[in-house]
Amino acid sequence: MKRVAVTDLKNRLSEFLRLVKRGETVEILERNVPIARLEAVRPASHATSDHVERLLREGLARGPKRKPDAAFWSFRPVPCSADAVRILLEERGER
Repeated sequence: MKRVAVTDLKNRLSEFLRLVKRGETVEILERNVPIARLEAVRPASHATSDHVERLLREGLARGPKRKPDAAFWSFRPVPCSADAVRILLEERGER
């Protein structure tokens, strides 16, 4: 992520807009304090990937270290009759 002061952003706006179009995020600083982020607009059909990208950007999730092997996609899900959410809530109790 690039960081830029407001005055530099005003002076070199076209340059930073080109970076944003290429997928870069620009954090805008005012007196060395972050005040805004400049990001590319994504189509609405990518709502899930946008959510994942936000989690990655905010450090709440990590991306894969490598792509899964082709064989990974051939595995079928294991059928399960239990309700995983109910079991998790029971395990957590009142926490």
